[in-house]
Amino acid sequence: MSQKPNTPAELRHVKNLRIHRLSGAWIFLIDNFFFVGNAMTAGLATPLSCVLAFITGGVGVFLIQKLLNKDSTGQAFLRGLVAGVLAGIPISIAGTVYGGWVLAMSGMRKEDLPTPQSPIDVQATTVEDSPDQQASKASH
Repeated sequence: MSQKPNTPAELRHVKNLRIHRLSGAWIFLIDNFFFVGNAMTAGLATPLSCVLAFITGGVGVFLIQKLLNKDSTGQAFLRGLVAGVLAGIPISIAGTVYGGWVLAMSGMRKEDLPTPQSPIDVQATTVEDSPDQQASKASH
């Protein structure tokens, strides 16, 4: 009598909320695109920015989830709706609880982010010369 262990309800719901990594990046991109420059308009463009961020964030995540993640239409619509609401919040969600939730649900970790390098380090890391090129340099 071997029974398959049941996954707790909490874990099943968390698995159902997972989004594609590109969806998480899209939410942050749209959110920052619409609300970083909002201060320049003294907040007058906020209603329009909210609506546009909601639409582009929601539609983008819907398409990513449907086409790349192969979600059903209902699941992709729900994730797109949540993403639209998050992107439409009239502040940058990066560094907030909402931003942390997006990162957690998309499976992004700090290890996934590129490490910042100074320009000197980037210039110092060049492709090694092939042995033939090294020999020709030594003979000149």
